[in-house]
Amino acid sequence: MQHIDPPSFDARDVYITCIGNARPRTRERLEAFTEAVADAAAVYEAAAHGQALHTLTGLAAQPSTLPDREALEGVYTDRMVRNHSPGRRIYEALRGTTDEAGRRRDNRCPLCGEGLVTTLDHHLPKNKYPLLSVVPVNLIPACRDCNTGKLATVPINAGDQTLHPYFDDFSHYPWLRARVRRPRGNEQLSVKFFVSPHPDWGDTLTERLRTHLKVFDLDYRYSLLVSSHIASTNHDLTIMPTNTIATWLAHKAEGWRYQGNPNTMGYALFKALASDEWYVNGGWRSPTAKANPN
Repeated sequence: MQHIDPPSFDARDVYITCIGNARPRTRERLEAFTEAVADAAAVYEAAAHGQALHTLTGLAAQPSTLPDREALEGVYTDRMVRNHSPGRRIYEALRGTTDEAGRRRDNRCPLCGEGLVTTLDHHLPKNKYPLLSVVPVNLIPACRDCNTGKLATVPINAGDQTLHPYFDDFSHYPWLRARVRRPRGNEQLSVKFFVSPHPDWGDTLTERLRTHLKVFDLDYRYSLLVSSHIASTNHDLTIMPTNTIATWLAHKAEGWRYQGNPNTMGYALFKALASDEWYVNGGWRSPTAKANPN
């Protein structure tokens, strides 16, 4: 969950570029939607600024005929994504996975903060909002897990809206939290991730944060990732004095702030470990690990 700067591309220019090499009859048909696409982009941006994308039900109904809707969807799949298509350069710029020399960048998914960007996600799905198929601010760089997990989810009310990386920035407060789940029997220690909002945040924002975790299945995905971090940490703690463990874990958490953002899996994990008295006072030990009492 990382805020990123919105793209600077103009929606009308992007659409015109994408349809530029269409055959005359197809191009004429697609050109008829140019102003509708530009208007839809403006309506979308205003709604996104107001955290009101769930209100765009009228936009979802345009255009009304199935052939026109499919043609607009095809502008993305055939004229932006496809190699050597007129919009491919724009697609790659929006995705941002390579630099100007073609070298792969470490570009983390802003939706989950863990996966690497490999694709673009339609924040409002193109099959429900075909006029937004190639509108830049509706195209989010994303990892494949986030893109395929979200599918064609559409917000019905204000609380149903997932976070929008271009328009939402809640990085000033650590709302993503975790708590240790103590093992039972032969179970391994595990961690539960959840939302802990700022006291001044309203119910709608709190629900949006919870929706984001649910839609992208982040509690489950993070829980699969933390096992290796916990195992490595438990090994490190075998040579550390017990009275330094909590401080060391809290310091380690700070290293997981990505671009100053505390709402990362690692930050939540290590803050939870540092604050859990059971873990700090010996819960980290495996059956074979020996404590350092000094």
